[in-house]
Amino acid sequence: MNKNKSYFAGLKQNIEDDKKIQQEREVEDSPVRPNKFEQGLNLTREIMSGSKVKTPRLLVEPSQCKIWDKHNRSYELLNETRCKDLIDQFKETGKQEFPGIVRLVEGGGDIKYEIICGARRFWTSQYLGWKYFVEIRELSDEEAFRLSDIENRAREDISDYERALDYKNALTHYYQNQIQMASRLEVSPSWLSRYLDIADLPVEIVKAYRDITEIKVMHARKLKPFLAGSSEKLNKENILNKAIELTDSGYEGSKVISELLSVVKTKVKRNRAKTIHTSKNGLVKMQIQKRKDKKIELLIDKDDKCKKEDILALFNTLLDEYL
Repeated sequence: MNKNKSYFAGLKQNIEDDKKIQQEREVEDSPVRPNKFEQGLNLTREIMSGSKVKTPRLLVEPSQCKIWDKHNRSYELLNETRCKDLIDQFKETGKQEFPGIVRLVEGGGDIKYEIICGARRFWTSQYLGWKYFVEIRELSDEEAFRLSDIENRAREDISDYERALDYKNALTHYYQNQIQMASRLEVSPSWLSRYLDIADLPVEIVKAYRDITEIKVMHARKLKPFLAGSSEKLNKENILNKAIELTDSGYEGSKVISELLSVVKTKVKRNRAKTIHTSKNGLVKMQIQKRKDKKIELLIDKDDKCKKEDILALFNTLLDEYL
């Protein structure tokens, strides 16, 4: 009985081994194989997610940590209101569930860790007097920027203006142009451009808001046409003067943008009346319009009985008026 059992176990193992070898051969012979770029991309994702490399996690004293100087959040704006959800969560669970991402600091004295992601978690741990739960990573500045951006992009608790300043700083330090940066962030160039427009708002306009967290992408889009170009010089002056008036007004963001746009003087477009010219015999009708590019557009409506001479006669009559 034992011999039979042993025999069948060995037979089963041989079948499984043969099956495994066959599968490996099929993969080798398969025309659909991951290329080196895809393999590298997958490996990068695994490393960034921490699944490929074991990353140390530990509890540290908040006094041993500092915020990365290129962090995308204005740490001084954090308060009990902006961190209320985390405060409640920490108290309810009795712990910090997700670690902050940090880098080791060399030669920093008592400061051992630099916080890349998790500024609100850091603030909350300090507020509650808890130790800070961290995960240590080895990251370049560009990798740290992208990791921080990915974590915070969908969150509403980081403002459009904070994100815009982060993007502008990253564009200066890590990328050759907006196209390259958009590609690395996996966003469209137009999407990125809208955020960079906020970062370029004049300081007078920024100060008109009671809180930078109330400066929105849409606000910059509405103001942009009036802040660029020599033809908008008067409007730009009016907007900046109004912004100075609004400093320390305490208005909420929607009120500020409304006040700024109220001083804009828009040009009224005067549409030239469309004149239709008719030939003497009534067989030809022409409409001539001047376009913005200084070209002339000719529309001809003719009767079936119309002759070439009728069209030329009416056209010659109108040339002097438009040329």
